[in-house]
Amino acid sequence: MEITVTIHEAEHPSALMQVKGEISAAIDTEVVNKAQELFGNPVRHLIIDLSEVTAVSSAGLVGLHKIALVYSGVPQQVDDDDSRPDFTHNSNARKFVKLLNPQPDVDEALKKAGLKLFFKVYTDLESAIQSF
Repeated sequence: MEITVTIHEAEHPSALMQVKGEISAAIDTEVVNKAQELFGNPVRHLIIDLSEVTAVSSAGLVGLHKIALVYSGVPQQVDDDDSRPDFTHNSNARKFVKLLNPQPDVDEALKKAGLKLFFKVYTDLESAIQSF
């Protein structure tokens, strides 16, 4: 897998993270870490280009969910405190993270996993950038 990042200066600067290959358990951490690094860079708007992602595993889908939570402002700490709010269906990520051109199999996996609730999907980069 390969990750390339480009920063686009616009009204709201955004990062384009192009992912090539398969998003699986072995590399899901790499994608999440790169997204967290960009979030702290500080780029608060992220476009994930999935046009060259051939497949996404369940662990890869979990990684995309983690990215949605990071960009929604959800603290990423693991604890056993059941009093934390339920962020499972938090759609704030739709404001800050967009997906670009997922291949049909990847798009179907996103739909089946319910992740299209978290992300708006675009077919062209300019529309995705202008959506922020």
